[in-house]
Amino acid sequence: MEKVLVTGGAGFIGRSVVDLLKPKYSVTVLDNFSFSNESQLVEHKNVTKINGDTRDWNLVCELIEKTDHIIHLAAPSSFLMHEENDLQACNFTMIGFKTIMEAMRKFNKRKIVWASTSAVYEEWNKEPRVPFREDMEISPPDSKAGCKHWCELEAERYSRRYGITSIAFRPYSVYGEGEHTKKGYANVTSLFTWALMGGNRPVVWGDGMQTRDFIYVTDVARAFVMAMESDLPTDVFNLGFGKEHTFNDVINISSKLLELKADPIYVDVPIQIYAHRLWADTKKIEKLLKFKPEISLEMGIEKIIKATNNLPKDLVSNLRLFDQQMYFEGLKLGVTY
Repeated sequence: MEKVLVTGGAGFIGRSVVDLLKPKYSVTVLDNFSFSNESQLVEHKNVTKINGDTRDWNLVCELIEKTDHIIHLAAPSSFLMHEENDLQACNFTMIGFKTIMEAMRKFNKRKIVWASTSAVYEEWNKEPRVPFREDMEISPPDSKAGCKHWCELEAERYSRRYGITSIAFRPYSVYGEGEHTKKGYANVTSLFTWALMGGNRPVVWGDGMQTRDFIYVTDVARAFVMAMESDLPTDVFNLGFGKEHTFNDVINISSKLLELKADPIYVDVPIQIYAHRLWADTKKIEKLLKFKPEISLEMGIEKIIKATNNLPKDLVSNLRLFDQQMYFEGLKLGVTY
């Protein structure tokens, strides 16, 4: 049985990737369990969990030496994490990636599939050039995007110099069941839905007309596994649904499914750098990887509602308060509801 190392495998996307891999592969999960815990990875004979850090050279070497495939997902997933502690977030993203790549070079591993970010397309005070294409010139305006772009450049260098194939995905707005481990860092689809389920008013930055290209987590996981099993050369791919929806769309869909009347609170956007439109051109991934997402936004939000109702009652009660407790906590904005 071939072996796969999944860094960040206990995280939101990672758990779905592991679920797809575990019937067919021997999977080792490397995670520091910051936003999940070991119990959230269902026990399986083919899954081994390691509590550790991608910056730990000796541990990473030990794991990579024994593996056949590498999927790298471990990195701060939200721009809020950079706003809170940028130095720590950058160190985790860049040094973790560099450690993985150096270990691959040392042990002659030939391929990595990993998560960059769609935020690399954003620009400072400019109209978004949507839909975003992979061949566009990019100049990331914030730290999260800049760190991920640095990783993309490093991956290209390792590919040219050492023959390591790098398949980098630029995920768009990934959402879905299981986001309760992310709490206030969860996607707005979950935050708005949890607020409505708890009888609260969803809080929206701006007028709610900003857009995101929402893609369900199991679709994302499927793309990672397809890329791992492919023979594609080094490349970068958008990973989105290929359609944009406004935040108001999300609230309207959630309230309709819950049979509730929504009354959102609209507040000023509290940060300078903020994406007003995110929309992926998906022609490249459809052509080269033969990948197309399957779960629409309506289907995905319905799954969130069902999954939330199936959680333990005490956890559901807390989830319904996350919008109040966590949404602005990281930036200490002092917004009240």
